[in-house]
Amino acid sequence: MKKKLTSVLLFLAMSVGVVSAQTSKVTGKVIGEDGEPVIGASIIVKGTTVGTVTDFDGNFTLDVPSDGKQLVISYIGMKSKEVVVSPNVNVTLMSDTKTLDEVVVVGYGTMKRSDLTGSVVSVTGDELKKSVVTSLDQALQGRAAGVSVTQNSGAPGGGISVSIRGINSLNGNEPLYVIDGVAISGNTDGNSSVLSSINPSDIVSMEILKDASATAIYGSRASNGVVLITTNQGKAGKTKVSYEGYYGLQQLPKKLDVLNLREYAEYQNLRAQVLGFGDREEFKDPSLLGEGTNWQDEIFRNASMHNHQINISGGNEGTTYSLSGGYLSQDGIGIGSSFERFSARVNMDNKITNWLSTGLRASVAKTQQNNTIDNGNIIRTAIQQLPEVPAKNPDGSWGMQSENMYGTYFTNPVAEALMRENYEKGLQLYVDFFADITLYKGLVFRAEY
Repeated sequence: MKKKLTSVLLFLAMSVGVVSAQTSKVTGKVIGEDGEPVIGASIIVKGTTVGTVTDFDGNFTLDVPSDGKQLVISYIGMKSKEVVVSPNVNVTLMSDTKTLDEVVVVGYGTMKRSDLTGSVVSVTGDELKKSVVTSLDQALQGRAAGVSVTQNSGAPGGGISVSIRGINSLNGNEPLYVIDGVAISGNTDGNSSVLSSINPSDIVSMEILKDASATAIYGSRASNGVVLITTNQGKAGKTKVSYEGYYGLQQLPKKLDVLNLREYAEYQNLRAQVLGFGDREEFKDPSLLGEGTNWQDEIFRNASMHNHQINISGGNEGTTYSLSGGYLSQDGIGIGSSFERFSARVNMDNKITNWLSTGLRASVAKTQQNNTIDNGNIIRTAIQQLPEVPAKNPDGSWGMQSENMYGTYFTNPVAEALMRENYEKGLQLYVDFFADITLYKGLVFRAEY
C-alpha cells in the first residue's frame, strides 16, 4: 500500500511539474509599412524576459509560457506594437516619424536625424534641469553614451575632464565647445573648469559630435570631438519673464572610522607595555578621558548651495530677444572651499530685410573660487592628526601638537584651511556678432565677428 501511495504522489508531482512548464509555440512575421521584412525586430512576452528576434525574412518562432497573454514587438526607428498571443502572428510596424524628423544641430546648420550619417548624441535642457550642477560639463555626466566625465577636484567649481570615445591625444583629450557659434577650448589646469562660468540654466540643448567629420568644419581643434551648445533664444510674441531657483544642502555621506581619545590612550598604553617604555601619565586611566577631537568633524560641514536665474524674452516679427541674469553661490563641504558666479547673457536677432538679418550673442561672467582644503594635503592631515590635540585652545589660539618622542608632527588642518588664502578670480566675456545674407533660396552667406 505504501508503494502504491508513493507512486501516485510521484505521478501527481510530475503532472503538476508538466502543467506548470507548459508553453505554446507562436510563429509569425514582422514587416514594415513598405512590405519589406524587418530584420532583427525584438519580440518579447509582455511582463517577462522571454523573447526572440526576427531572421533575415522577418520570421520568428517563440515558446510562450502559459501565463503569457501579449507580445511586444519593437524595432529602432519604428513604433512599438502590442498584440494578443495566438498561434500565428503577423505584424506591420510603422515608422516613428517623430524621431526621424527630429532636427539636429550639425556644425553651422541643421538637418533631420533621418538624413544624418554621423554619430550625434543629444541632451536637452529639460534633462539638465533634473540634477543640480555647477557647470555644464558636470551636466554631461551619465547622460551621453561614449562621453566620459571625470572630476579632477572635489572643490566647488573644480576642474573636470571630458573625453569623447576615450583617449585620442597625448596633448589633451578635452573636446571643443561651441556655444551659440563661439568656440571655447575645454582644456583646464586641473584645478578649475573654464566652463564653470557658464550658467547651465541658459542651455536649451547640447549636441555631441563624435565623428572625425567634425574636423571638416572646426579644424584640428575638433579632433577630440565637439559639443555644440544652444542657449535660450527669443521668440516673437508677448514679453515673458521667468524665474528659476533652488536651495540645497550638501553633506558628506560617510566618514572614516578613526580612534577617539580613549581608544588612542588604550593603544598608547598597550604600545608602551610591548616596548617597555613610552608610557604617559595622562593616559593611565583612559576611562576618565573624553572623545577628544574628531578632525573630520572639524574640517567637514553641512554646506549650502543656492542658484537664481531670471530670463526675459519676447519680440516681434522683426526683432526677437532673450536676456538672462544668474547668481550661484556654493559652499564646499570642506571648510575653506567655495564658489560664486554672477552671469548675464544677451541673445538678439534682427530681420532687417527679406535677404538680410543680423544677430548678437553675448555673455559675461564673473567667478570667484576659494580652495584651500584641496591643497596642502589638509584632508590627509586631518586623518593623521592626534585626537588629543584641540582644534582651538580655550584662549582662542589654534591648537598645536606638542613635541613627542615618536618624532611625528602634524599641523592643525583647520588652521591651515582657514588661515591660508587661495582665491582664483575670473572675468569672461564672449561676444559674437553676425550678419546673414541670403544669396539664393537655401544659400546663405554669413559674415561673423
